[in-house]
Amino acid sequence: MSVLQAQMEDGCAGILEAEAHLEEVRAQVARAIGAQDDEIAFLRSTSDGALVVANGIAWREGDEIVLSDTEFGANVHPYLNLRDRGVRVRFIRSPRRMTVETLEEFCGARTRLVAVSYVCFADGYRHDLEALGAWCRRRGILFAVDAMQGFGHLPLPVDAWHVDFCYFGAAKWLLSPQGLSVLFVRRGLEEALRPALCSWRSVADPMNFLDYAQPLAPGARRMEGGTVNHPALAGLARSLELLMSATLPAVENHVLALTDRLIRGAGERGIEVKSELMPQNRSGIVLLGCPASDLPLIAQRAVQRRVGVTIRDNGVRVSPHGYNTPDDIDAVLELFDDD
Repeated sequence: MSVLQAQMEDGCAGILEAEAHLEEVRAQVARAIGAQDDEIAFLRSTSDGALVVANGIAWREGDEIVLSDTEFGANVHPYLNLRDRGVRVRFIRSPRRMTVETLEEFCGARTRLVAVSYVCFADGYRHDLEALGAWCRRRGILFAVDAMQGFGHLPLPVDAWHVDFCYFGAAKWLLSPQGLSVLFVRRGLEEALRPALCSWRSVADPMNFLDYAQPLAPGARRMEGGTVNHPALAGLARSLELLMSATLPAVENHVLALTDRLIRGAGERGIEVKSELMPQNRSGIVLLGCPASDLPLIAQRAVQRRVGVTIRDNGVRVSPHGYNTPDDIDAVLELFDDD
């Protein structure tokens, strides 16, 4: 029986079975990203994860945060909101990318945190998290990663890559319902991180309702605050089971083979590829250039032919996943053909 069906038939009691599996799913997520169970919290959105980090650190006036100016807003506004607390946000301006060499130039004695997306939402640029994380760890700088556009078709070994905080929604690449996200907090950091969403499920024994004096829950669970989205959690469990059984390296290889086909086909048609072509910086997102005057026609064809692409002001974003086929890629390319 589905979670929603059980709740419809039995009310709040219908959620008890799902609640009983919560820690199993927590462990499942932890295994998928190379973390420990107590380093995982379930929130509502990628933004929630960034907000918990931004509002949980005990900032000092003059602290600096380094970001790229190609970040999605979920990984920017929570940090910009700290400026009235004396925190300075420094942007690496495009076309420069966040690399170790760039950090060497931008970071200084007051740099407290570096935040970056695993994959840039606009053009699919994959950051070298392993190199960036190692650089930050050597210098005692906190390293936060928005993995929304990466995890699900790319591996994410957070411990091996020295990630301190990581947040990602369950939708999109993880093929799960909206309204659920994961926050990873490296073990030991939770004690210094103020629980920005602290509420009844942040304590050690949340079912002991009237014990207001009890301590906070151990590990990242103290960041959860309120009730978890159990229907979405059930979807995430099934999606992770599917993706992990296929293995993320296999999904990655399949996706990159499809984007290879897309890039070759674009070249044959004279379509500009605006994404990075270096293998180490490739991901499942490819941005194809298109004159602004042609975008409405491409959008219309995509709807008519049921081809899933994203139309942006700067081009057409294509994001194949493990379930897509070479024929799907050809269908995308045919959107650009003259009638």
